[in-house]
Amino acid sequence: MAKDVRQLVLRVGLYSLAAAGLYFLGFYLPHQARAPQVPKPTVVTMTQADSRYWMERFPDQTASYLRTAEMAPTVAGGSVPYQKLTKYPFMRTMYHGFGFWFDFRESRGHMFAIEDTLISGRGKTGGVCWGCKSADYPALVARYGQREFDTMFWSEAAGKTTHPVSCIDCHDPQSETFALRLTRPWLEEAIVAQGRQVSDFDMRSLTCAQCHSEYYFRGAGTENKIIFPWSVGFRAEDALAHYNNINFSDWVHPRTDAGVLKVQHPEFEFFQGSVHQRFGLSCADCHLPRVTNTAGRTYTSHWLTSPLNHMEASCQRCHTDLAATRSRVETIQTDLRTQANQVGNDLATAINALRDVRRNPAADSTIVAEAQKLHREAQFMLDWFLVENSTGFHNAAEGRRVIEAAQQLTTRMMETTRRVVR
Repeated sequence: MAKDVRQLVLRVGLYSLAAAGLYFLGFYLPHQARAPQVPKPTVVTMTQADSRYWMERFPDQTASYLRTAEMAPTVAGGSVPYQKLTKYPFMRTMYHGFGFWFDFRESRGHMFAIEDTLISGRGKTGGVCWGCKSADYPALVARYGQREFDTMFWSEAAGKTTHPVSCIDCHDPQSETFALRLTRPWLEEAIVAQGRQVSDFDMRSLTCAQCHSEYYFRGAGTENKIIFPWSVGFRAEDALAHYNNINFSDWVHPRTDAGVLKVQHPEFEFFQGSVHQRFGLSCADCHLPRVTNTAGRTYTSHWLTSPLNHMEASCQRCHTDLAATRSRVETIQTDLRTQANQVGNDLATAINALRDVRRNPAADSTIVAEAQKLHREAQFMLDWFLVENSTGFHNAAEGRRVIEAAQQLTTRMMETTRRVVR
């Protein structure tokens, strides 16, 4: 597999070089800007990082995990790597000047985590980018040091990663029960900062939160330290308040000159306060259901996919009419996506309007600054929904609220832009 990775690196070398050139030309402009119950990670060997290493001990779990290499579409997108920039043209305007302006494909399953990163046309920050793509990350950090590996050139670090996300990212191989554990320091640090006590039940969601959460890099290029913006709370406004408090932006939007932010897959945050969470469910209850093999033995499926692909196991315990349940899920996702797309189109129009009007010598700089602030806020709220990988279903009420907030901010941005020149 290492040979395959090296070959893939060579195949995408020219593409990555071109992307890097654009990065340095300025198209990608990032701003430089214990709870005792948390299990301590145990560094494991690279061999143990291979999910197939555990096939003999956990054959059903491993076989089901290997199914994450399967690709299947759903109403909300599924795991087929289509180009989102083509399907949703307004994203090219939103992300102009940032890496997602070049390439924003739907992600495939966990088994493709390394390969999908290698072929991405986006600029890479450094070795830290492998933190949620490779099970080798903890061992590499132990070998080179946290800062040293995180700031290593991305291409150099790529040659050291072999195994995609695997069993040992969430399970302790030294435990008799293969107990859940946390292996990524950024989540443990966030938990400690909150003074939070962690239960065994919490771990059924926190293992996912290691990588299915919003984050940013502190000390881009010099430290590349991943931080979760949870100092205020878990909602979109809370994360935005965190960024405002530290005066952080990911890049300056070239059309509006606003300091804007790029949200990254806030599934854990989005799930907080949802109907399913209030009923006592975790991520694992729906995404890793208990199933029965051909011999009648019950085990936990590790086919990490949409629960719509295994509704009998994941949904039927609570929802007896599966057809009605599927219809309800797909209706929620379709309706929310339609609303979000309309806001996206409106936001793109507002961005271009602000671009045009601020060039006018008679533009009022105070009103321009007000419109830029609204651009930052509207785009953040909309992006919070767009990149959350359930298309709103993890928390439908929150999805509606966030989209409505984005719409209101976009409307205010357009109204403010019209006042720039009197």
